[in-house]
Amino acid sequence: MLRARRELSAVSARLREQAERPVSGGESALIGMLGDRLVSVLRSHNTPSTLYYVRADGETYVVKVEFGRAPTLRDEIRWYRNAVQRGLPRRLFITGHSGPGLSFLLLKRFGDGSTVDDLALAGESTGQLGRHVASAMDSDTELFHRTQCHVGQDHVHRLTERRLALRRSQAGKFPYLRTLMDVDVVTINGIGLPGASRCLNRVFGDPRLVSYLTPDRVGMTFGDLHCGNILVHEGFTEVVDPRGGPLLPITYDYGKLIQSVEGGYGAVMAGRYVLRRTDGTAYEFDPEVVPGYSSVAVLLAASCDELRYLQSLYYAALHFTAMLPHHASAQEETTALYLCGVSLFDKLLTQLA
Repeated sequence: MLRARRELSAVSARLREQAERPVSGGESALIGMLGDRLVSVLRSHNTPSTLYYVRADGETYVVKVEFGRAPTLRDEIRWYRNAVQRGLPRRLFITGHSGPGLSFLLLKRFGDGSTVDDLALAGESTGQLGRHVASAMDSDTELFHRTQCHVGQDHVHRLTERRLALRRSQAGKFPYLRTLMDVDVVTINGIGLPGASRCLNRVFGDPRLVSYLTPDRVGMTFGDLHCGNILVHEGFTEVVDPRGGPLLPITYDYGKLIQSVEGGYGAVMAGRYVLRRTDGTAYEFDPEVVPGYSSVAVLLAASCDELRYLQSLYYAALHFTAMLPHHASAQEETTALYLCGVSLFDKLLTQLA
């Protein structure tokens, strides 16, 4: 272990050196620098992050890198540091650094990278899936309760409005996405549903609904607790890709779970869906139903009272709307995610009625 620490210290020192100046040659320069320590490289399709797997004393570690000014990774590094400062260290975190050339995060590798989504799509039993999700929820809830504070509903609602305004601005760069965001009615499998913007206007235009759906306490959460970020290995779970930035309500993360187990997010991201536009904003859309998640959704709903569940469902619908610009280069996938969000909005408004 001592040898591994020395080797990792050498790797992180070189990465810090590179981070403080523009990386000549970019990724190829970094690969050359890691040399025979490099095991493999994994690129994300919807974020600027790249994962480099490296060896130290026979063990494999993960270096998560973003080149140039990288706000996403800087926020993640800030989250880990805040956790450590609050006496809540994370087992996988080793070190991280932000610089003008690149930002990097050095982590222990956890298992083979299998996620709850992977297991669910492979047919894992409901009981096992439920235990994995419950473990992640317990960890997130403990984190929240140890850091929570009262801020008032107006503060939380303003956070929501600012995030959606930013995403709408980003969506405007893609004509097809701007059309989707603004459409009044979208037809899914022959049923006309109000579009996302119309649903948002209905909620935001009713102070009673805003008050009912907006919590007044925030704290540290993982910030992105969907099932694709819950790693599983030998019966244990770890959550990766935390989101830095402002403190959030716990229902924000519960909404991420609903996004996975009720919203079809995992099936869409795995490409396991059928989508065909039939006319204008009319679609045939059929995401694969994951049997294990159907039962986990019942367990998730049962773990919350009615108010917390509806607030979480509200955030789940918002998540689908807010995430669209990050996927916009893949039009079919983005459209599928939008339709998932519309379906959740319809479920929310139906239950509120």
